Amino acid sequence: MRCYFMRNGHIGAVELVTDASDSAAITQAEVLFAKRQDKFEGFEIWDRTRLVHRHPVALPKYG
Repeated sequence: MRCYFMRNGHIGAVELVTDASDSAAITQAEVLFAKRQDKFEGFEIWDRTRLVHRHPVALPKYG
């Protein structure tokens, strides 16, 4: 799975999340985000084409 860290509505960084279950991957991504939350406003976890989790639940829309 991949964790995309979002900044201004765009992907600012990517990390591989290697835990097998969705809940474990979310926990791992939350730890990674806690170290970077001063640089990013949220993150999304994707398993190929499946959105696993978005934090915050609804990222702000930029237009």
